Amino acid sequence: MATDPRIVQAETAEAPSGALSDAPGPEGVTPRAVLLGLVLVVGLDVLAIYVRYVLHASLMSYSHIPMAMLIVFVLMMMGGAVVSRLTGVVLSSSEWHTILAMGLVGAAIPVYGLSGYLIGYMAAPFYFATPENEWDKYLHPYIPDWLVPSNEGRAVSWFYEGLPQGAEVPWGAWLLPLFWWATMIAAAFVVLACVAVIFRKQWVHNERLVFPAMAPLIDMASRPGSGRRLLPEFTGSYLFWIGFGLSFGVIAWNCLNYFFPGFPRFPVYRGRWFWIDRQVPPIWGFFGLFTIFFSYFASLDVLFSIWLFDLLFIVEGGTLNKMGFSVISPYYYRSDYYWQTKGAYFVLVLSMFWVARRHIRDVFHKALNRDHPLDDRDELLSYRTALIGLLLGLAYMWVWLFRIGFDPLQAVLLLLAVIFTYVGMAKILADTGMPYTNVPAGPWGLVGPFIGGYAIGPSTRVAFRFASRMVSHYKGLFLPALAHAGRIAEGVRRNRRALMGAIALAFLVSLLVSVLLTLHLGYRDGAYNFHSYQVVRGGMRHFKYTATSVKNLFTKDPNLPVYMENPGRLVFFGIGGAAMAGLIYLRHRFVWWPLHPVGLAISGSYLARRTSFTIFMAWLIKLVMLKVGGPSVYRKSRPFFVGALVGYVLGIALSTFVDMIWFPERGHYIHRF
Repeated sequence: MATDPRIVQAETAEAPSGALSDAPGPEGVTPRAVLLGLVLVVGLDVLAIYVRYVLHASLMSYSHIPMAMLIVFVLMMMGGAVVSRLTGVVLSSSEWHTILAMGLVGAAIPVYGLSGYLIGYMAAPFYFATPENEWDKYLHPYIPDWLVPSNEGRAVSWFYEGLPQGAEVPWGAWLLPLFWWATMIAAAFVVLACVAVIFRKQWVHNERLVFPAMAPLIDMASRPGSGRRLLPEFTGSYLFWIGFGLSFGVIAWNCLNYFFPGFPRFPVYRGRWFWIDRQVPPIWGFFGLFTIFFSYFASLDVLFSIWLFDLLFIVEGGTLNKMGFSVISPYYYRSDYYWQTKGAYFVLVLSMFWVARRHIRDVFHKALNRDHPLDDRDELLSYRTALIGLLLGLAYMWVWLFRIGFDPLQAVLLLLAVIFTYVGMAKILADTGMPYTNVPAGPWGLVGPFIGGYAIGPSTRVAFRFASRMVSHYKGLFLPALAHAGRIAEGVRRNRRALMGAIALAFLVSLLVSVLLTLHLGYRDGAYNFHSYQVVRGGMRHFKYTATSVKNLFTKDPNLPVYMENPGRLVFFGIGGAAMAGLIYLRHRFVWWPLHPVGLAISGSYLARRTSFTIFMAWLIKLVMLKVGGPSVYRKSRPFFVGALVGYVLGIALSTFVDMIWFPERGHYIHRF
């Protein structure tokens, strides 16, 4: 029987879950591991918020694998190895897996994750209201008093402008709104945590997804400091130090340019658009080292498909644009082509649920009947608990949406679309390992366009704007991090149920620290000085769109669904769906088929366009490695890329430290995509 080449690729990409360190220590979740996990969470929160709002330096929380988390985690592992060598106190690999899982979920909160948008959306509607924009007429009547802080006594104004001399922070204005927002966020976390538990075994064991973004981090957590040397065990290979020296050396060299502007530096920070024709989408030329370090662990067919479908977007987008269709922006998809990608993504996610249908059925049977043969003893929650938590969390989210003005039926449809869309995002990331990936079709984008114009009333439009960063988050909110934590949980060999409690604690601490620190810095420095899209421009821009939408509501035919305004978009939706169905069939029918469907599902999207050239380079490097040396050479090369990642992370830490000391408030923007 012929061997499926995709299986060979997956085997070469899969993290060695069994390659755990021989370092002694407990194999489950321990109090000291939980405490260190909270130290990691608080540290990454402070770093991400300070660097973004005060230093104005590198992106610390934009990707699915946030740089702030990596910096603190690597420094903790290095420091832990020194402590182990000097004192003999050794943390086991299970404990480091616990710390990593807590940090990954906690890192989904600050700045770009949730807290920045949360504060910005709460503060914007009344502060930015003017007689000219008429928000008092088109927004304010639909905003419940308990949802946003009052500007009485200039409580919100001082947040943007800074506290006057001698004034105290008006915490009271924020207390009630933050409480009710926290209940909604907690309910969303419960729902997504239960969804992650339900799908964990299907993705990790049944489908054996690669989880490329976790491969280098699991390698590190599996070989921590053992007390025998001053550095962790994962640093023991000469290939590690070659990779480390190259990436750290490049960034350290470039730091000299901060002090001597004429000093030559390596051109690794900036990209540019390369145009073929002004009616054809350009190519973003940027060699993203960070993306390379994770994408290298993905399978060849995934990497090949992502850049190939970006190339096809350029060809198709340019052709359709010249024919008069509205398909490019000019860099990314828009309108017609967006509907094609939306149709492809919809069918791809449908196929994910179809493939998992038997497992989902067994989960429900196990939840209802403890004697069902499906084993859930190694899951982070029992399936019964997961099902109950899912239903109760969804019920509370529905009540919350209804209370802020959402139409009851539309709220039900939206919540179902949230689970549907976020599951797709989590599985795409688990398959591709792309640290920069966004949802190509948001939950409301799968529901709203098919509802008649007047059916989406003004209160629903305003309510959606407030809830959008939870129910239409571009990164899938917490679910990708929770799904990856489920993969990391394989390294926790005992007492795995306690890991969910640790993760939940990390989530709550991260939310509390992120929100309070953002408010503190706003009142201290004035949030205008953050130069932040999340806290300042995002809310102002999006509520402007919402007010315009409400104002123009009655100009539409009340019986005309949005997609009927341009029936061609529905045709593009069908074309994308049909093409995706064909790709899925060919992939399952022929073992030699080289294209992965995920490439079509994200083609033309913002982050796919920005990273496609880097993905091509990762594919080319890995292809040459496999063709020249075979899978054994590829496996031996892993320490090089782990070392390169660690060197890059510590290089960014060095640059950040230099900015803190010598360039406060005007840092260098070097970690980007």
